[in-house]
Amino acid sequence: MLRLALITSVAAADLGADGELLLPALGLLGIAGIPVGWGVNLEAGAFDGAVIRSASDYIDDPRRFLDWCGETSSRMPLANPVDVLAWNSDKRYLRDLERAGVAIIPTLWVGPGESLAGIPWERFVVKPAVSAGARSSATYDRSGLAEACRHVDAITAGGVTAMVQPHLRSIDREGEVGVYAIGGELSHAIRKAGVLRGGAPPALDLSLGRHQEVVPSPLLEEHVQFARAVLDGVPGGPDRLLYARVDMAHGERGELLLLELECIEPRLFLEHAPARAGAVAGAFAAWLEGHVGGGARPEG
Repeated sequence: MLRLALITSVAAADLGADGELLLPALGLLGIAGIPVGWGVNLEAGAFDGAVIRSASDYIDDPRRFLDWCGETSSRMPLANPVDVLAWNSDKRYLRDLERAGVAIIPTLWVGPGESLAGIPWERFVVKPAVSAGARSSATYDRSGLAEACRHVDAITAGGVTAMVQPHLRSIDREGEVGVYAIGGELSHAIRKAGVLRGGAPPALDLSLGRHQEVVPSPLLEEHVQFARAVLDGVPGGPDRLLYARVDMAHGERGELLLLELECIEPRLFLEHAPARAGAVAGAFAAWLEGHVGGGARPEG
C-alpha cells in the first residue's frame, strides 16, 4: 500500500470533515492517507509522496514553511509544486493574473513605508497580502478612514504589503463562489457567506474563516469559464496543479471578479459534495502513482 502524507497545521494533525470522506476513499484505492503536521522531517522511506491539505498556520512563518516544502520536495513528490506555493503565498500574485487578463477585484497596494490615501470607495476592506481565513482583515467606511490608516500601518510595520479593496455588496447579498479544480478537472463548487462586519476589529486568529457559512453551489457555466481563465494564468500552466480553488464574486456591474486563487491549502468541503470524494481520491492516487510508478523526479 502506498503511503501519502496529507500535510496539516503544526498543532492539529487533522483534516476536519474532509478527512472523514477522503481517507476512506483513498483506502479503497490502496493508498494510506496519513495526516502529518508540516515541519516534521518526512523521510522518503516513510512516505511515497505528500500533499498539502490544511496547513493554514503557514501564514505564521511563511518562509520556514516554504523552506520545509522545498526540503520535502527534494525527498518525495509534493503537491502543489513549491514554486507555485511560494508564488501563491503572497496575494500580490493577483497582479500577475491581472496582467494576464484576469478581472480581479480592484486593489490598492500599500507597501512598507507607504501611506494609504485616495480611497475611491465608500466602503472598503483592509487586509494583509499574506493571510488566511480573514485574519487581520476588517471593513470600513469613509468615516473610519483614520482607523483604516492605522490598520494599514500596523500591517506594513511588519514588513507585509497591505491591500485595500472595495467591500462588494454582492458578497453581502449572495456570498462568493469557490470553484475547485482537482487533477485538471473542475470538480465541485461552494458558496461562502461574507464574514466581515462594519465596526468589527480585525480578527487576530482564523476564527472568522472557521465559522463562515458554507453551502454547496452548482457549477454554472459562467463560473466554469471564469475559473478556467484564472487557472490558465498559473505560472507554468494549470496542468502543474493537483488542486486549487478559485474564489469569485460579482462586481457592481454584474461582472465576475477574482477574489483569490488558493493553491496552498484550500479546504475541500467534501461534506457539501460527498459524491465527489471518490473522484478527488482518484486524482490524488493518479498523481501519486504517476510519480512513483513513472519514476518521475520530485519537483521542487
